[in-house]
Amino acid sequence: MLGITAMTVLLAVAQPPEDAVGVSARLDASELTVGKDYEITLDINLKDGWSISTAGIGGAILQIDVPRSIRLSGKVLKSKKELAENEYLAAPYERLLVEFPAHIAFTLKKEPKESDRIALNVLAYASTTGSDEVYFVRKRLELALSPGATAVEVDPSTSDWGRGDGLQIGDKAKKFKLPQADGRKVNLKKLLGKSNIIVTTYRAHW
Repeated sequence: MLGITAMTVLLAVAQPPEDAVGVSARLDASELTVGKDYEITLDINLKDGWSISTAGIGGAILQIDVPRSIRLSGKVLKSKKELAENEYLAAPYERLLVEFPAHIAFTLKKEPKESDRIALNVLAYASTTGSDEVYFVRKRLELALSPGATAVEVDPSTSDWGRGDGLQIGDKAKKFKLPQADGRKVNLKKLLGKSNIIVTTYRAHW
């Protein structure tokens, strides 16, 4: 079995029990007016005895994909140095959250369509008090762009994301080459049918 990776990967053995970690979001607005600023409030709800682990990352990562009718507040970071500081990344926007509830500000640029949705993807590690076991948490929410809306949870494994050019579970990957930790390139075409292949990417927070 070949693992292609450039960083140490923290292995989370499973998702936590369904009721252990919940995520909620709402649009804090009684009306929506073009040109004005608004906020999304996002909260992580933990069952007693559970907490967000700082193993690997210093909080929870929030990815945000927004319709063209709104603009998120904050600078879009592009250089490697800026990206390492972990405020906002390239689209879909990403932010490291360390305090909850978290508030995500945006400006309404133009009248929203009835179908406009804000997608919120939350990634974190969770653990229980006194346990060394760490669980991976992935929750995806969709929030309607309407006054006072509350988000609904959707299946994270089947939803489109960002620019729509990524593979979904079950899709066949195109043949590609990737560098190993030592810089040598690995050709997927030469490995197909000969061994199991694991491609891992992991961006930790230090």
